[in-house]
Amino acid sequence: MTRASAAAVGLFLLLLGGAVVSGAGLGQFQFGRLNRGYSEIAPEILPIEEGPLTIRLSSPRNSLIVRSHLLRLEPGIGDSHSAELRVEFMGKGWLVADVEVGGASTRFQDEVQVPPQALEMQGRVRLRRVRGGYEVTPEQLPRSVSVRIRSGIGRQIVNLCDGVSALPFTDVDCPALEQELTRVAVPLPAAGESFLLEDAEMTAQEHQQLDGYLRPPGSPR
Repeated sequence: MTRASAAAVGLFLLLLGGAVVSGAGLGQFQFGRLNRGYSEIAPEILPIEEGPLTIRLSSPRNSLIVRSHLLRLEPGIGDSHSAELRVEFMGKGWLVADVEVGGASTRFQDEVQVPPQALEMQGRVRLRRVRGGYEVTPEQLPRSVSVRIRSGIGRQIVNLCDGVSALPFTDVDCPALEQELTRVAVPLPAAGESFLLEDAEMTAQEHQQLDGYLRPPGSPR
């Protein structure tokens, strides 16, 4: 797994692999250490198309602060678990937009703000104890997650769009395009790639609680 893809799905995997049982009961987890800052979480963003315009977005520099999280797990067959994750976060970064129309390309760049918001996603993962830590392997993940942003790039691109819309036989909805640029789709890597949560990253109590979920009382050792 590359650094970029690992970062994109890292919160989902880390919250699972390093979960600590909360007071709400078995299967509901939190991990306080993960409420911190992360960098380069979303270097890639899915392109946007509107009429003859194609907008390719990227964020080469960004930082994200996870304010809180809650993970719910339900055991399935074998090592498989269904998972629901809610994360509250905010952040900022640098946004690059390459706008292609009629074979020509124009680049726009600007700061981007990620206002406080909550993200919810569902999936299925395999989780098992291995030497040196816990192996976490996504079996099912969303193809992408939607993130709300604020940036001056939207207005710049709409100004370009207004000029394009004046051309004969051109069908383009510039106001809709501006709205699309307030919420971007960040792709997640394909399922099947494993992540190791190392023992050194967890306390003894966290080990005990996670092991208790994986091996409930009365189960064979």
